[in-house]
Amino acid sequence: MKKVLSRSSSVSKTAFTVPAPDASVTTLPNGLEVIIREDHAHPLVSVQVWIKAGSLHEEQHTGAGIAHCVEHMLFKGTEKRDPVQISQGIQALGGYVNAYTSFNRTVYWIDGLAEHTDGYLDILADMVRHSKLDADELDREKDVIRREMAMGHDDPGDTIQHLVQATSFRRHPLRHPIIGHREVFDQITRADIHGFVQRHYVPNNAFIVIAGDVDTQATLEAITKLFGDWKRRAFDPVLLPDEPRQQGTRFAAKNFATDLTRIALGWQIPGENHADKPALDVLGFLLGSGRSSRLYQELREKKALAHYVYAGAWCAPECGLFSVEAECNPADATKLRQGMHEVIEQMRKTGPNRADLEKAVRATLSGQLRTLSSVKGQASSLGNGWLLSGSLDYQRQFLAAITALTPDVIRDAARRYLLPDAVSTVLVGPEVETANVSASGTDSARAEIHHLKLKNGLTLLVGENPRLPLVSVRANFLAGVPAETDLTAGVTQISAHMLLKGTKKRAAAHIASELENRGGQLACNADAHRYILGADVMRGDEAAALDLISDLILNPTLPQASLPDVKKRQIANILEEQEDPLTVAMRKARREIFAGQPFHRTALGTEQTITNLKLGDCRDMLRVSLTTHNGVISVFGDVKAAEIKKEVEKAFAKLPKGPRHSTHSRTYHASAKPGVWTEHLDKEQAVIVVGFRTVGLEDRDVHALNLIDEACSDMGSRLFNRIREELGLAYYVGAQNFAAMGAGAFYFYVGTDPKKVKLAEKELMAQINDLAANGLHTDEIDRARVTWRSSWLRAQQGNPGMADTLAWNELNGLGWDHFQKLPGIMADISSKEIQRIAAKYFGENKAFIVRVLPK
Repeated sequence: MKKVLSRSSSVSKTAFTVPAPDASVTTLPNGLEVIIREDHAHPLVSVQVWIKAGSLHEEQHTGAGIAHCVEHMLFKGTEKRDPVQISQGIQALGGYVNAYTSFNRTVYWIDGLAEHTDGYLDILADMVRHSKLDADELDREKDVIRREMAMGHDDPGDTIQHLVQATSFRRHPLRHPIIGHREVFDQITRADIHGFVQRHYVPNNAFIVIAGDVDTQATLEAITKLFGDWKRRAFDPVLLPDEPRQQGTRFAAKNFATDLTRIALGWQIPGENHADKPALDVLGFLLGSGRSSRLYQELREKKALAHYVYAGAWCAPECGLFSVEAECNPADATKLRQGMHEVIEQMRKTGPNRADLEKAVRATLSGQLRTLSSVKGQASSLGNGWLLSGSLDYQRQFLAAITALTPDVIRDAARRYLLPDAVSTVLVGPEVETANVSASGTDSARAEIHHLKLKNGLTLLVGENPRLPLVSVRANFLAGVPAETDLTAGVTQISAHMLLKGTKKRAAAHIASELENRGGQLACNADAHRYILGADVMRGDEAAALDLISDLILNPTLPQASLPDVKKRQIANILEEQEDPLTVAMRKARREIFAGQPFHRTALGTEQTITNLKLGDCRDMLRVSLTTHNGVISVFGDVKAAEIKKEVEKAFAKLPKGPRHSTHSRTYHASAKPGVWTEHLDKEQAVIVVGFRTVGLEDRDVHALNLIDEACSDMGSRLFNRIREELGLAYYVGAQNFAAMGAGAFYFYVGTDPKKVKLAEKELMAQINDLAANGLHTDEIDRARVTWRSSWLRAQQGNPGMADTLAWNELNGLGWDHFQKLPGIMADISSKEIQRIAAKYFGENKAFIVRVLPK
């Protein structure tokens, strides 16, 4: 075996660098490459097997989706494991397994406990080497994929993505969706699947990436034992056709049953390793990434035409696509298309300024640092770099190329590729086919946490975590659904968005760009319970983040002129929810379960309540909510508690005094009766939701309900194995525990073929009744505990998650240290307690059943 070590360093001109990966690459005699990075900060590991084959490599079956189908089939049984043994075997080891297929790769991964690394490797080796590819399982799985295709057809985002690909490319396989075309997919056979595996699933066309709390030598020995006798085979690379240069504009449109119109502009660009790729990535960032981007500022903020904008470049090795996308009300589509072209043309004329470039460099660096916060992010980053360049130095070289860019280089790239006479324009929406074509990781778990009470009564949590030069700030204040009424539903979210529209000393554009210019991120939103203002920045910028957040809280101008646009965005979000059958079903179940309670409403509100909201409603909610005893500030990262305390006391010294919202201390008792309701949507799929009234997050029963949720929600669950695998009645099936302050609900759901609704509902209810009568089996409880622990550990890998989680627990009354007490609480839950709780809350006579069916 030959072994190469890489210790990279960044050449960024900023004050921070990407830490050296300290990863090793070993090539086994059969050609299999193994990348290992040791990270001992937490007892976690990410094990990934990368196959260098995706939808681009289907050759005579191009457009069939064979690569994606193979990914599904590898979970359907091996020579020594059936599908249930695969899923439950991983779950029993505390692992979360999944896979994905892209244009140029298929990746199988397990995230879990480092002590079970060998076990994860054993299962993955069995899957990629010894899959049975059973013909009967293939028939069932093809039906599952057809349901997945139907879901894609119901999604306007998927629809426009596939349409712009098909329009921009004429010969290259990028023109086909990864999942394939239904008509071609229906023709593939077991022999086709087997042939693809024999051709591409060979050690000299694969590599393994492992990051986590492992020993390199011991892990290599395990890999050699499990993969070393995997026989190398002759492998000829797939030859892909050259895509001819586009000459002239192209147009495509697809009518879609929706209330919004999506617009996409696409340009052909060179492949991933072309010298212009860094410039194109930065060009996409400057045009459509973040609130300070040109498209966002011009089309969303100034002209109020777009609800959503995006720009970016994505590539195969040979060629790629630069796309600009936006979403709007149908009446604004023509103006929006014109505005998109105007913004792009201005970039082609002048390019960016140097401040914009520095922002892009810092944002890229901070993004790369954030990927290093989790072992999964580390492994994925190493794997991506290895696939694209065959080097562990990819991150450093990519950053160096971006740092070396100049405004002229960006402008020249825009001029070279974003040609107005070589653009593909695509529309998806109502009646568009007649449209005119012109125009950190484990870091936080080890952080030392300080619970401080400031002079004005405000609570401060500080987590000192110096491993990476990153800092997360969160300001949480109780508000949301319990504080709203049937007339003001949604006002918390509306007023949160209004905070971004200006303060006494900052204009909206300044707010949008201030942290982005430093490579940071600002968030200002609200959920069902609270306002959430947050910033993720690099060390040294935390004072600026606190100053900005406190300014938003203390000095908002709430301009009346901005309110209609904010309300329009909220209504667009409400309409978008109404396009997803599962969301429609869940919302209906929620309204019935919580009838007469605050939580029959959602944080979004309704079209009517949002339309009727006044600026005074926003002021009133902010006034009673943003007070000293109603909030918690949390700061996690590379900071010192004493210094942060001074900064927070300075920033929030003028925060008004005020009590905690009394509405959040109530326990609600609903009297709504169970029943059955049917809704209809213009979609291809059907959804069934069976809901039950339970308890709030403060009740001990919620922990057992969480274990039941865990046991019923993954690919090893009784629901998945019975309803989806054995009976083939569903594409997806699962459960969700919703625990609010003072109230709760538990949902079981299934997405199915409309022809199978009755059978799917009958079987789902049978499973629920069995759960109510008998609880969980011992092996289910054991697996649920292990997967819960794995999830609990993973939640501690980044500053943002810990800053938010601990602040929320402090705010809701459980206490900031509740998160660390959870393992003991979960360990104390007995099988008898789970059985008692299942019987208490579940059963057919207690069920709120909602069916969403095609019209």
